[in-house]
Amino acid sequence: MYVQILSLHGLVRGDSIEMGRDADTGGQVRYVLDLAVALAEDPRITQVDLITRRLRGLATDGQPLDESYSREIEPLSPRCRIVRISCTDDQYVRKEDLWPYLDEFTKSLEAFTRQQPWPLAWIHGHYADAGVVARNLARQLQVPFLFTGHSLGKPKLDYLASEGWSHEKANRLLHIDHRISEEQSCLNAADAVITSTLHEKLSQYQGYQIPEETIVEVIAPGLDLKRFFPYYNYELPGEEIGEGFKQARSRMQRQLARFLADPQKKLILALCRPDRRKNIQSLIQAYGESPELRAIANLAVFAGIREDINTMSGNEREVLTDILLLMDRYDLYGKMAIPKRHDSELDVPELYRLAASGRGVFVNSAFIELFGLTTIEASATGLPFIATENGGPQDIVALCNSGIVLDVTDQQALTAGILRLLTDGDLWNEYSNNGIQNVRSHYAWKAHIEHYLRVISRIHPGWNSISDSLSSSATLNLPSQSDHPSGRTAINRSSLMEKLDQRLENVSGLLITDIDGTLLGDRESLQELLDWMEAQQGQWMLGVATGRAPALVYEVCREWNVPYPEIMIASVGSEIVLGDQHEHWPEWSDWLGESWHPSKIAELISRTGWLVPQTEPHSQRPFKLSYLTTRTLSAEQELFLKEHLFAAGCPCQVIASHGQYVDILPERSGKGAALDFLMSQISRSDLQIVVAGDSCNDWDLLKRPYSAIAVGNSEPLLKERIRQEQADVYLAQRHFAAGILEGLSYLGLR
Repeated sequence: MYVQILSLHGLVRGDSIEMGRDADTGGQVRYVLDLAVALAEDPRITQVDLITRRLRGLATDGQPLDESYSREIEPLSPRCRIVRISCTDDQYVRKEDLWPYLDEFTKSLEAFTRQQPWPLAWIHGHYADAGVVARNLARQLQVPFLFTGHSLGKPKLDYLASEGWSHEKANRLLHIDHRISEEQSCLNAADAVITSTLHEKLSQYQGYQIPEETIVEVIAPGLDLKRFFPYYNYELPGEEIGEGFKQARSRMQRQLARFLADPQKKLILALCRPDRRKNIQSLIQAYGESPELRAIANLAVFAGIREDINTMSGNEREVLTDILLLMDRYDLYGKMAIPKRHDSELDVPELYRLAASGRGVFVNSAFIELFGLTTIEASATGLPFIATENGGPQDIVALCNSGIVLDVTDQQALTAGILRLLTDGDLWNEYSNNGIQNVRSHYAWKAHIEHYLRVISRIHPGWNSISDSLSSSATLNLPSQSDHPSGRTAINRSSLMEKLDQRLENVSGLLITDIDGTLLGDRESLQELLDWMEAQQGQWMLGVATGRAPALVYEVCREWNVPYPEIMIASVGSEIVLGDQHEHWPEWSDWLGESWHPSKIAELISRTGWLVPQTEPHSQRPFKLSYLTTRTLSAEQELFLKEHLFAAGCPCQVIASHGQYVDILPERSGKGAALDFLMSQISRSDLQIVVAGDSCNDWDLLKRPYSAIAVGNSEPLLKERIRQEQADVYLAQRHFAAGILEGLSYLGLR
């Protein structure tokens, strides 16, 4: 299997990536490099070529390009290399001006491809320019075409309009209509579209038409954990850290010391390109106007790489000028550092670690982040973060619980969030430890490649036979859709499940309860329930089954002083988080993902006119679409909506609750289905299981063959359904946790 990954614009090389040198050299460069190397490690892959442009002469900043960009072949690993194709006389051209040269590039790449000793298996284009080349070459060679937009023209045009640009100006300077047209053509032709976050999938692509048969998959990028190791490794005896990192640490300390009067203060760190959308001015303003922040911390802003601001593009020049003017306005000399250069390979990881060593904080104040790679990088080193609530960081907080997302346009909220992390030592420790542990669970390149290749298996006719012959022993044996997790499934037992088995060895019962309106609502009865649990001396374990996303579970547990549950069925049963390290259980996600088509569902629902997507942070999840209804949904309407989606090839759960909320979940999902699946995987078959709830989204839990309690304040519709179905559910008279206690007494357990 020979694979090509295309990334045409920016400065692409294997070492010392010049991230932020210009607007075209950003996170996409790091992403495609890491993807190519990780993909080449799979034994089923013969060769991966990362295709880009050959470059000589001057960059957009007027400075000479390093000769490394003119090398035709640059090895990255034994089976991976950068291949540079000549185009535009090898002169650097910004991405907006590449369109006239793409036919030339395609012809040259086709000639190169036909000379290779292996037939091309598939081609993956990144961004619109590479998408055009990949699309056309895939058609000529009759191979599958994958597309990743990274950012798209329609949202860009909306943003420019909000900044006062006319449509004519956007076309004149950015050829925006041509870009949008080519993006739509790529989506029409793609066999699969890969996105990094659910937000990107649902919002960035919203204005485009994607054929129903096209696979649109969310696969979170991985991270090079050899570079982003924890900050405390420097303090561990015998830990071997490369000289390059030590030199970078010393170099960054000297850089910061040039600017700061007291370098020993805590550090507020920002890393971004000098782009107006990164909203770095708001962070400086928040810092400058807060005496508390200035008293306890320094601010360091690494805004790209520069030689002379006057030679930079208009957008970059304006942003950097604003930074200098704000520094002067608030008299931040001695408190704020704005170094001109840093190396992305070694300096950036050390900057995170330096900030973490001083118990500082990382801030990503961009208006929107499609993914939020820097927040993952910071988390991996143990540095908690503040980031925009608009985009990918929501997913990162939900999975890692290592930072805070908020409205970065609200200066008071931004200041308060930074102060909270800098002054709350327990919270800082919690987020720091969570980041180090959870990034390693959820953002490893190996997991990314496994998911990526599952997509390939659906679009490449020969992939499955190769997989069977080379890696059958490593393939996860998932249940078929006809299977039901009421008995032991064929999923390989993970270390996470082994840990849970060990934890349950001395437990005799599980209490699995909804949170809002069931466990919580009355502090006095909650404390009585927690006291009862403690009196059982470990014989009973408390778990939750909730509509909340994991990050919001942690938040409300802190607020109500409830211990973090070691069994968490979250997002209305679409996520399972286990253990004292709060790790997502991937087997459940794999089980749900086989028959889940969220983009198609979102499109169908948008036509109803009476369901509106919820916009609160964490409301949209990888396996949950959440809506508000403009009218009360009857049981008949709920059934009609479910049948309508099923008829369109989207079998799913439709769960309405509290008269205004509607959650769409995979057909296999639900709180009860998740608990069934979990119980089928643990070794114990003698556990006493008690479940409790108060709303219609708890029905799937309460109707199962467990001891069930509906608290006294339950939704009338839930009570009506229990009576109609004659379900074996105890209807308590008392409310909230008191109702749970009443039910436990009825069951003879207290």
